[in-house]
Amino acid sequence: MATDPSPDNLRSRMEQNAADQAAALGQDPGGADRDKLIAGRMREPVTSGLEGERTAHPEAAWFGRSPVGLFVHWGIPSVHGDCDLSWSMIANLGHDKKITPEDYWAQADRFHPEHFDPGTWLSAARKAGFEYAVLTTKHHDGYTLFPTETTEMGVRTHLGGRDLVREFVDACRANGLRPGLYFSGVDWWLDRNYRSFNYRSETGISPSSLPPIPGRPAFDIRHQVCTPPPMPEAEIEKNKALCRQQLVELLTNYGKIDILWFDGGCGSDISVEEIRRLQPGIVINNRGNCRWEMTGGTFPGDFYTVEFGDAPARPPGWWEQLRIWNEPCWGYTLANETRYAATPGILELLARTKAWGGACLLNSGPRPDGSMPAPYFRGMEEITSWMAIYGESLRDVAPVPAGVETNVPVTTKGDRWFLHLTARGPIEISPGRHASGIASLTRLRDGSPVAFDWDGARLLIPAPSIAEGIGHDVLELRVTI
Repeated sequence: MATDPSPDNLRSRMEQNAADQAAALGQDPGGADRDKLIAGRMREPVTSGLEGERTAHPEAAWFGRSPVGLFVHWGIPSVHGDCDLSWSMIANLGHDKKITPEDYWAQADRFHPEHFDPGTWLSAARKAGFEYAVLTTKHHDGYTLFPTETTEMGVRTHLGGRDLVREFVDACRANGLRPGLYFSGVDWWLDRNYRSFNYRSETGISPSSLPPIPGRPAFDIRHQVCTPPPMPEAEIEKNKALCRQQLVELLTNYGKIDILWFDGGCGSDISVEEIRRLQPGIVINNRGNCRWEMTGGTFPGDFYTVEFGDAPARPPGWWEQLRIWNEPCWGYTLANETRYAATPGILELLARTKAWGGACLLNSGPRPDGSMPAPYFRGMEEITSWMAIYGESLRDVAPVPAGVETNVPVTTKGDRWFLHLTARGPIEISPGRHASGIASLTRLRDGSPVAFDWDGARLLIPAPSIAEGIGHDVLELRVTI
């Protein structure tokens, strides 16, 4: 796990990440179009989360400690049980389950979260070491979980005004988690008459970063061929004002909010300065395309997000690794009643992310009644058990120093280095200038010594025996600085 991979390795990892994303979303990889997109993104430097650019507010410093958070994707498609939030409305987007927008939005009439008690599942997350949680207050579909008067698609009109966001935020605080709010500036409900619901269509507003496919028609809310009219400037400005009002409501009605998690832009002309006036200590991700009030430039974000696959290289500032825990998609499906991603893989992901100084946001989707499936609680119990033994290696740790060459993830606390045994076989570490010698090597779980060879520049540990149990073993290395 070298911290400075070669350009060839970087390209290989980026290509694999693109393939992982395509598979996760059920997308056509896009052929030459996808290759051009990957190449363009590889040339773009990461500017999000850099020191001097990100917020310096003392109440935001917690994010720099690389915490673990819970992402909660929830909304009306949970009623269906076999389609994802928003994207299931888009025809010809891979092979996942499709539903017409008309039928998708009709689920709002059957969405009755009578067992929504977020404290139950947030308490389990806190016990497992999670420190923050982020809820989808409004996804691209436009359904709002808060009773805003800006739209007819939400809890105000369909749940008698029940404020699910308030219940979530209150439960976060009651359980010692920092509340975060996801907000999509893209609103397919508001612009449904001007949008195409066919992926990469030649006409209409199409949800893709790839170019249109010549001859591919636009689809309306019934997936019938149509010719959407251009969106009038007055309609654009009206929708921007509505999105701005929604954001202001979210940032003023719920007390202190720790994270504003944009997706698809902010949807309005709200500035970073205005957001910070409403929430001075808030941390903002890199997906808002918010402008600076004075310069008019685009704010790069307080932290950088990696959505699919592992980060191809160690990002230079604050960053966050996303992962779908409740496979196969972000929202709830019936498959989640029996399957979540295996806990050992999740723990390895935490170790790799922490070793590069990143936060980790693991996603789960509640059922339509608001409860979580049994695998969620089993997974949390397994993480809690692992953390009881090895949690010191992930809590309040620093990343492996830049320049250290290692084939396993390493987290540190001063002269204590924690080696996460995520791969079988010999362990090799070249600490460079960061260590002049080795004081001791022991198992973290019981303090028993572990044999090693040190030649003054490289540490070699013959393949150690692996302790039984859920998740990987951890060694504690004491180095001489």
